[in-house]
Amino acid sequence: MSKTIPDSSHSSHLSTMTQRTTALAALIQAVYLVDSIARKGIADPEDSRVLIESIFSQGTHDPAMLYGGLNKLQTGLRVSSQILGGNDFPQSKALMTYCAGLLSIEKRLSKHAEMRNHLADGITRIEKQKQYFGDAMHNNIIAAMADLYGETISTMNPRIIVRGKTEHLSQADNTRRVRSLLMAGLRAAHIWHAHGGGHLTLLLRRKAIQRELGKLLKTASE
Repeated sequence: MSKTIPDSSHSSHLSTMTQRTTALAALIQAVYLVDSIARKGIADPEDSRVLIESIFSQGTHDPAMLYGGLNKLQTGLRVSSQILGGNDFPQSKALMTYCAGLLSIEKRLSKHAEMRNHLADGITRIEKQKQYFGDAMHNNIIAAMADLYGETISTMNPRIIVRGKTEHLSQADNTRRVRSLLMAGLRAAHIWHAHGGGHLTLLLRRKAIQRELGKLLKTASE
């Protein structure tokens, strides 16, 4: 989503597996919140904030810098661990469908320079608004980010179809929050790919990722 490729040395102090797993946790945290809004009309504000803030950090591929610490991704780490561990998690199919969609779109986006530039210009414009309002979670910022999503990502295939209760998805504020979080999920998908993650990685490296999630969850809760 960035116009420039940052120097990867900024994140060299973390292993590739740690960086990749952190990005996965952020991606799953994003779609978990999307699903929560769609089904219940609610999403934890602090879990949402760290993801929305990450959209504006376009100059780094370092997940630790991007998300400001593992403690802010505890929800994503926990849900990821439950899903990959095969635990009974009712929404796992929906979440992984959203993840697959975002990963596919991000891959297409990497080959679409005009769309990337449109996104980058839009994010720069919204960041100026964020500086004015002083809060990434301000209603005007969420609305602007949702509009940008509608102008760009919504026009690409495969489209992300969010399923939930009509009473929640019919509310404009919820739709805007969903689109903004999907934009944040796209950012996490970009980081996942930047550190070598692919469609088969979850299948081929599942146990290694599970082990890493366990380590990161322990670190996040200390």
